[in-house]
Amino acid sequence: MLVLNAGRQVTLSAFADALWGTELPQNPRRAVQLCAVRVRAQLDRIGAGDIVLTCPDGYRLDVPPEATDIGGLANHLRDADAAAAGDDAERELAAVTAALGLWRGEPLADVPSEELQREVAPGLREKRLQLIERRIAILLRGGRAAELVDELVALTARHPLREGLCGQLMQALHHCGRRAEALDVYHRFRRRLSDEFGVDPSESMRELHTAILAGRQDERGSAEPLRLPVPRQLPSSVPAFSGRRRELAELDDLLAVVHGSSEPVVGVITGTAGVGKTTLAVHWARRVADDFVDGQLFADLRGYHPGQAVSPDRVQARFLRTLGVRVEDIPTEADELTALYRSTIDGRRLLMVLDNANGADQVRPLLPGGPGCLTLVTSRDALLSLIATDGAYRVDLDLFDMVEARELLARRLGTGRLAVDPQAADDIIAASARLPLALAIAAARAVIDRGAPLSALAEELREGLDAFDTASELTDVRAVFSWSYRALSLDAARMLRLLGLHPGPHLTVSAAASLGGLPVAAAGELLDELAQANLVIEPVPGRFALHDLMREYAVELVSADESGDDRDRAVRRLLDHYLHNGYAAVAVIDPMLTGDVPEEAVPDVHLEELADHDAAMAWIAAEQDVLLSILDWAADAGFDRQVWQLVWVLVPYFGRQGNTAHLLRCMDAALKAGERLGEPLMQARAHRGLGNVYFRAARNDDADRHFATALALYRGGGDLVGEAHVEMGLSAFREQQGRHPEALEHALRALELHRRLGDPGSHANALNSVACCYIQVGQHEPALDYARRALAAFRELKALDAESAALDTIGDAHQRLGQFSEAIDRYREAIRVAQQAGNRFYSARSLVNLGDAHHAVGDRTAARDAWRRAETILDELRHPAAGQVRDKLARAGV
Repeated sequence: MLVLNAGRQVTLSAFADALWGTELPQNPRRAVQLCAVRVRAQLDRIGAGDIVLTCPDGYRLDVPPEATDIGGLANHLRDADAAAAGDDAERELAAVTAALGLWRGEPLADVPSEELQREVAPGLREKRLQLIERRIAILLRGGRAAELVDELVALTARHPLREGLCGQLMQALHHCGRRAEALDVYHRFRRRLSDEFGVDPSESMRELHTAILAGRQDERGSAEPLRLPVPRQLPSSVPAFSGRRRELAELDDLLAVVHGSSEPVVGVITGTAGVGKTTLAVHWARRVADDFVDGQLFADLRGYHPGQAVSPDRVQARFLRTLGVRVEDIPTEADELTALYRSTIDGRRLLMVLDNANGADQVRPLLPGGPGCLTLVTSRDALLSLIATDGAYRVDLDLFDMVEARELLARRLGTGRLAVDPQAADDIIAASARLPLALAIAAARAVIDRGAPLSALAEELREGLDAFDTASELTDVRAVFSWSYRALSLDAARMLRLLGLHPGPHLTVSAAASLGGLPVAAAGELLDELAQANLVIEPVPGRFALHDLMREYAVELVSADESGDDRDRAVRRLLDHYLHNGYAAVAVIDPMLTGDVPEEAVPDVHLEELADHDAAMAWIAAEQDVLLSILDWAADAGFDRQVWQLVWVLVPYFGRQGNTAHLLRCMDAALKAGERLGEPLMQARAHRGLGNVYFRAARNDDADRHFATALALYRGGGDLVGEAHVEMGLSAFREQQGRHPEALEHALRALELHRRLGDPGSHANALNSVACCYIQVGQHEPALDYARRALAAFRELKALDAESAALDTIGDAHQRLGQFSEAIDRYREAIRVAQQAGNRFYSARSLVNLGDAHHAVGDRTAARDAWRRAETILDELRHPAAGQVRDKLARAGV
C-alpha cells in the first residue's frame, strides 16, 4: 500500500481494508500501527526505517515517485508521449519497451490482500496490455508486421475479447498477404462478442474489416488508419476568473493522479447553489485540456434545472455521435447502448466534464472504464456513493473568503473604483454573503450603472434576495436556490423551512430535532440530506448552519409555507431546548445557583446528557454564541420571561471566563426584561448583577449606583435573600476600594441574614466573605476559622468555584501570618480546583497570590512564572488587573 501510493498519505482505514477486508481485528487502528512498527523494523535493517513517515491519520512512504515501478512507469509514459508528439517512433518504442520491462511477472502476485487483488492488480494488468498494444502499433507502423504475427496469435488466444489485439492481428496478417486469415480473425471475434454479450464490434473495428475487404493499405502496409474525430466541447471560461487557488491546486493534484494511475479518475466538485462549481470546472478544464489528446466532452445534466434532468442514455448517444458513430448505428436498447459507449471510449485519453448532476446514478453510466481519462463532475449533491464505490476525489467549494470576494469585484469593476470607497465594497460583499453568484450579479449592476457610487448599490443590496433578481431563472439567486429546494424530500424541505426560525449562527442535531419536533435520529437524517444537497454547511462536525442569503431564503419559505400555529410551536420548542439544557448544564457546573427555574418543557424537546462538570462546561462553551443570539432574538420577539431565564444560564459561564462585555450584555437584557414585565424584584436582581460586574471592571460610580438601586428595590419588596446578596456584593466592592471596615460590616450583615434564612450555600459564601474582610483588618486567626468553615460547606455542596475561593482565602490568611509554605500549598490547590471548574479568573487571582508568596520567600523564578501565567490569563480576559500584575513584574525586576 505504501509503495503503490508513494509520496501520498495512506489512511489507517485504507490500510485496514487492504489488510483484512471485512475480517477486521478488534482494534484495527492499533493493529495497523503494529504492522507499521514491524515494517519500520525490517527497513531499519538496511538503514531505511525513516522513509515511513507518520501522518495525522496514517503513513506515507517518503521516496520520490520514480523510485517505484508505478512512478517509473509514469515517467516512461511521459517520455513516450513526448516522443510521439515529436514523431520520433524510435524513441517512443524505446520508452514503451522500458515501461514493459518493469513487469517481472504477475503484479502483486505474493500480496495476500483481497482488496488489492481486486482493485489494483487488474489495473496493472490492463496497463501492461495497453503498453503491449502500443508497442505493436509502433512496430506495425514501422513495417515490421511479419515478426509480430506469432506474438499476436498467442496474445489473442489469451485475450480473445481484446478488440485492440484482434485488430492488430488482422492488420499484421493483412500486411503479410494473408487477407483471408485476417478476415477470419474478425469473424471469430464478432461471433464471440455476439454470443457472449449480444453486441457487435465497434465502428473502428468494422471500418478496419471494410478496409481489409477492399484491400486498402497505406504505404507501410497497414490497413488505412481510422481518423477519429477529436471533440473540443468545453464552454468558454468566464472572463476575469478570480480566487479558488486552493481548489485549483487540488484539481492539479488530481491531474497528477491521472498520469500515475492505471484506472480512470473521477473528481467531484460539490458546493451550494451559486457557489461557482461550473465556473471552476470549466476554467480548470480549459487549463489542462491539452493533456487529453483524444478530446474533451461536456454535458449539462440539468440535474437541478427547472425542467427535466438529462438521462444518461441521451448523453451516451450524444457523445457517441460526437465521437464519430453514425446515428443509424447507435442502439436504442439501454444495455447495447452502454456496451457500445464503453467500447467507443475505451483506449482514448479523454477529459469529460459532467455539469450539474443530481446524483451518482445519473453519472455512473457515463464514466469511462479505461485509464488516462478524467471525469469532472459538478453537483450540489455530495455524491457520497460515487466517492464511496467509484473512488471519486472530492473538491469542496465554499463561499469566497474576503480576499477572493474583493478580487472578484476588482477584476470586474477595476481597483480604482473600489479604492474610492473600500467600505462600500466590503458592504457589497457582506450583503452578497460572499456567494460568488450574488457577487457577480452585484458587480454586473455596478458595471451597468457606472456613474452611481458603490455605497448606493450596497444600500440597495441590503434589501435581500429581491436585490439579486436578474429576471432569469439561470442567474436569479432565489430561483437558483429553488431548484435545490424542489429536489428535497418533503421532510427535508420542512426542516430547511424551520431552520429559517433559528437565529443562528449554528445548531446541533439535537436542537434541530427539538425545532422540528422529531426524534434525534430522524433530524440527523434530514440534516444529512440538506448537507448532501449543500443547502446547509457543517462548519464543525455535528453543527449545521445556513449562509446569510440561504437563511433569508429559508425565512421566506417558513413565512409562506408554514402556518402561524406551526411556527409558534416550533419557536417554543426551540426556546425550551436551549433554556432547559442550559439550566441542566448550570445546575451541574454550579450547584449553588439560585434562579428562576423554567416551567416544564413543551413536548418533543430533547434534553442533552450532561453527565459531569466537563460535559456541562463543554455544552455551554459550544453553545455560547447561539445562546447570545437566542437571547437577542427572544427579546425582540417579546419572550421576556425566557430572556430573564436565559440570562441566568449565561451569567455563571461568562463570570468564570471573566468576560465583562458579555456579562454586561446579559445583565442589561435581564434589566430590560424585568422592566417590561413590571417585576421590581427581577429589576433588583439585574441591578445587583450589574453592580457586581461594574465593580470587578473598576467602574466604581456605576457599581455604587446599581448596588444602591438593588438594595432599595429589595428592601421595598421585603426580599431578605436579595438584600443579603447585595450586602455580599457591597462587601466585596468596599474591599476592592480599600474601605475594609465598611466591607467587614457589610459581610457580617450578610452573614446574619443568611444564617436566619437557612440557605447553606449562601451562608457558606458569607462565611468566606467575612474571612476575607477579617484578613484585611488584620485579624488573621478568626479569618482562618471562618474560611475553613466555608471550605467544609463548599465541599459538602460540591461547589468547585466556591471551594477555590475559600482555598484562596485560607492561603491569604496563612501568608499574612508568615506561614508561607502553608500559603503556597493552599494557593496551588485553589488553582487546581479553579482549573477543574473552568474558572479562569479565579485561576488568575490565585496565581497572583501564589507569585506574591514565592516572592516573599525569595524564590524569584517561581514568582515570575506564577505572575506571568496570571498576566497571560488576564490579558486574554482583557481584565484591568493585568496591568497590576505587570507592575509587580517590573518592580520585582523579574
